[in-house]
Amino acid sequence: MQSTWKKTTITFNLGTDPQHPIRITLANGIANPTPEAVETFGGYLATLTGLPFQHAAVTTQNDVA
Repeated sequence: MQSTWKKTTITFNLGTDPQHPIRITLANGIANPTPEAVETFGGYLATLTGLPFQHAAVTTQNDVA
């Protein structure tokens, strides 16, 4: 079975209210972002928005044949 990468989406959650976070979603990311790169970019978004970075979710879509 062969797997072909299609796209990666990264959703960053920012803010002080964990029940109602501010979400910033980036589509068409790189195939395998490292946790360090995601955390660093979350820090950049926190600096730009003035909101604390909570966490990020990375979703990867592949075609499997």
